[in-house]
Amino acid sequence: MSTTAFMLVALSSLFAVIDPLGVIPFFSGLTRHMDRRRKRNTLIKALVTACGVLAVFTFLGPQLLALFGITIDAFRIAGGVIFFGIGLDMLQSKPRRWRTGINRAVADDALMHEGDDTEEDPAVAPLGIPMIAGPGSITTVMVLTPQAPGPMGGLLVMAAVLAILLLTGGILMGADALLARLGHTGLRIIEKLMGLLLTVIAVQLIIDGAAPVIRGMIGTA
Repeated sequence: MSTTAFMLVALSSLFAVIDPLGVIPFFSGLTRHMDRRRKRNTLIKALVTACGVLAVFTFLGPQLLALFGITIDAFRIAGGVIFFGIGLDMLQSKPRRWRTGINRAVADDALMHEGDDTEEDPAVAPLGIPMIAGPGSITTVMVLTPQAPGPMGGLLVMAAVLAILLLTGGILMGADALLARLGHTGLRIIEKLMGLLLTVIAVQLIIDGAAPVIRGMIGTA
């Protein structure tokens, strides 16, 4: 795979998994009482947190796999299964599996602190983790890094991560205007297109992971 082709796959995969358009309702709800300056600071903190988490798994992912005795082919297959589930959720407009419970937790916290002037900072959790840097995006960077062309795969993946995080920041800062312009129908259409792309990437990951395993089984038979 050429560098250009790899970067296109990395950018599209990360955009589909992080799904900044899908984060808009959460971000708007969690920051609805903030002024623009505080909202911007909260978003920056969330993006820095997500970048740090994804950087750790980008550069230390192979060591973590080796520590647990997991092959990259097994991780590709597992990542493909996860992506396929996420893609199906997006196609069917269902809540994403890795965000299960966040709405209820936020609602319960709001009820517990009703009437309390002390506000919790949502930047690190749940915005930074797991909404932006969640299991889907962590799996993505760990799967992409070994597939990158050349010895500088981690840097290419991090370049894609930074590009998508900057795009995510721009989208979320203009969340209210974007939501008003696109509407829920427009967001649903984009979500379904991203879901379709993600399911195709998932199938390819499963094929890439299963092929060496099948060849090895045939060779030892």
